[in-house]
Amino acid sequence: MKTIRLALLLAACASLGACDSWPTSLDNRAPGDVTFRYHHRLYDQWSVWAPVSHDRAVLLAREHRMRDISGLEITQGGLTYRYAENALAPVHRFCAGSASCSLVYRGEGRLEARTKPLTDSQFQ
Repeated sequence: MKTIRLALLLAACASLGACDSWPTSLDNRAPGDVTFRYHHRLYDQWSVWAPVSHDRAVLLAREHRMRDISGLEITQGGLTYRYAENALAPVHRFCAGSASCSLVYRGEGRLEARTKPLTDSQFQ
């Protein structure tokens, strides 16, 4: 029964074009695992800390678009890199108008954005 429901859900997703409702992802290309959290401007609280394994990607919450992310923190090797809204402004401009935005963390605080995920991204 679960298989039938999943198949129906995937078919509806494809036919309605609703598959892009997870528009922001974080791709960890750092040498090791990291944890991250972000702040969405419509909420008082930050997201929970979430792990991202080396060479893996995760999707942020449904309908959380990059333009609405007002803060990001990434912890790697005991150091926390903080990106306030002003530091994210170039990413907001770059991702504006795009259906999706991939944040690529390269390690040691280096963050870049892409409007298309890396071709070898694997989601965890």
